Amino acid sequence: MRFGSWVFPISQNSKNDGNVIDDTLTEIEKWESLGFEAIWLSEHHFDGATAYADPVVFAAAIAQRTRKVTIGFAVVEMALHHPVPREVALVFDEKWEGNTSGYPTVIKDGDLFKMIYRGHRMIWDEGKLQMSHSPVVCYAESNDGIIWRKPTLRIFPLLGQLATKGEDPLNNNIIWSGSSFSGTFVPFLDTRAGCPPAEKFKAVGGNRTVGLHLFTSPDAIHWKKHDQPIFKKGALDSMNVVFWEPRDNNYVLYYRTVVEGRRSISMVTSNNLTDWSEPIALSYPNSPPQQMYTNGIQPYYRAPHLRVGFPTRYTARKLSEQLRLIEPVKIRAELSAAYPRVGSDLSDGLFMSSRDGVSFQRWDEAFLRPGPEADSRRSNWMYGDNYQGYGLFETASSIHGAANEISMLFSEGYWRDGESRLRRYTIRLDGFVSINAPFRGGEVITKPFRFDGSKLEINYATSAAGSLHVELQDIDGIPLPNFTISDCLELVGDSVKHTVNWQQGSDVQKWAGKPIRLRFVLRDADLYSFKFTTEP
Repeated sequence: MRFGSWVFPISQNSKNDGNVIDDTLTEIEKWESLGFEAIWLSEHHFDGATAYADPVVFAAAIAQRTRKVTIGFAVVEMALHHPVPREVALVFDEKWEGNTSGYPTVIKDGDLFKMIYRGHRMIWDEGKLQMSHSPVVCYAESNDGIIWRKPTLRIFPLLGQLATKGEDPLNNNIIWSGSSFSGTFVPFLDTRAGCPPAEKFKAVGGNRTVGLHLFTSPDAIHWKKHDQPIFKKGALDSMNVVFWEPRDNNYVLYYRTVVEGRRSISMVTSNNLTDWSEPIALSYPNSPPQQMYTNGIQPYYRAPHLRVGFPTRYTARKLSEQLRLIEPVKIRAELSAAYPRVGSDLSDGLFMSSRDGVSFQRWDEAFLRPGPEADSRRSNWMYGDNYQGYGLFETASSIHGAANEISMLFSEGYWRDGESRLRRYTIRLDGFVSINAPFRGGEVITKPFRFDGSKLEINYATSAAGSLHVELQDIDGIPLPNFTISDCLELVGDSVKHTVNWQQGSDVQKWAGKPIRLRFVLRDADLYSFKFTTEP
């Protein structure tokens, strides 16, 4: 007979983590001396219960202290998933748009998807980086979130060098003109109760010099700018986002600032869009310092108590010989001569989430990598590529009959005239991060919580040989009668909304309002989300 031990070094006080780790390593040495052949490591660091931060690092410490035992992982991991590239949604091919257009926001208004974005172009013909024309705010719309059109709005005329003699200057989709506000114009749908219909849509735009100004609109097309700035702190370039938070009964503003010399994000709140709280810089526990450009923070529409963010990561690099050879070679060389950092620095997309809106779990592995190297038109290895748009929106799946997907927009072809564009990407509903277990299996136990509802629904996927089981436990971790792992009917498949059944059925109403835990046992499976509901 062979023996092993499962290690679960609990520490309820972070100040005692070091002692717990030392004691556990001493115990493991003793187990080996007694003839134990295997050590299995848990992974509960996400809930603060386990003393070590990473089972892989702890396994290395065990290997240093032992000689014979096999070290294994009876664990699951928080797996970050990546969006799938789809079609090009929009090409910035109008003369009032150009090679540095972007910063799109998508809002669904009834049955219509509305996109607001910046039209902008830069030139460096004389070795100096400068604007070809003042930035403008543009509008596009779609019935399905997939096929987009630029309607002729006839609101703002083309001016200056854009006004070609003999052409209709109002034949465009411009909804605001003016460089001080058009470069960082970010709208939102105001869901505050009692919001006047004429101010249904709001936006903030501006810069460090003029401050952030408020814009209001009944339709996201016709805008009115308020005279006085509503906020004047921070760097205020890129995308500064505002939304109404009904839970706290206030507006929330996330804006660009600089903390300890790094591009960073701070938050303030207000109940009137005039008087703001003291700024709080966002924190990222267990994450190294990185430069955040845009932030893309928003309440997750499928779970509004959570905030998700899609910051663009700015990575400063030297123009190495290897980097010089990555397409677009010619443009990179020209930009490096005109403005060095623009030719050498790179950007990609990240994902993060938070419950309090200040402390964020940030996955430092890229949510969206620049992708494969390609020709000068298709390579996304330039500063300005991979910028994430603002706003998540549901679209039909590419697989007929499957559940809807979440769509988002990313920039491509930055700096390249005629090739600057937005591409639509999709991801599974709730599919940003999953609890993932390999074929050998793993399990996870939640913190205690109370629920309302009569059944448990999960968003999950398994392989053909995989499985998932669920157990209800009391606050002490004791399985509840008739709701044990052995009572649970095996879950196999791939569904964004599946009701869990036990031998006695799916009704869990008797445990509603009482503190419980959930234990998930997985094998070659992903668990994306769960919720209790009374829906039929």
